[in-house]
Amino acid sequence: MTILIICLLVSIAQIYIAKAFVAIAMAREGKGYDNHHPRMQQSKLTGWGARAYAAHQNGFEAFAMFACGVLLNLLLEVDLYFAEILTLSFVTLRFLYIYLYIADFSYARSTIWVIAFLCNLGLYILPFMY
Repeated sequence: MTILIICLLVSIAQIYIAKAFVAIAMAREGKGYDNHHPRMQQSKLTGWGARAYAAHQNGFEAFAMFACGVLLNLLLEVDLYFAEILTLSFVTLRFLYIYLYIADFSYARSTIWVIAFLCNLGLYILPFMY
């Protein structure tokens, strides 16, 4: 159970790790970080800053499904061995995904996204196996 909860917390942190790269890109722009209108500035980012912003946004999208899957497995008290493998795999893949997104390796990024998504699906299939 502890590994699942730690992975859940790390998954939350991943969203804000990607946001840190967005903040760096914003700060490096001509006028620096615009704390008065940060969303407007973020929408104008290009290059790796825009990709970091997209990775940040995708983190929110991926987290909802992941969190529900983890909580489902905890609630139903499935054998946690496979749930732990799936959650550790998901978190590891998401770190790789963020890197690949910012570095602009689009095909590799999409492949990693699919594998991470399958890990999420596995969390929903797992309760039916017990």
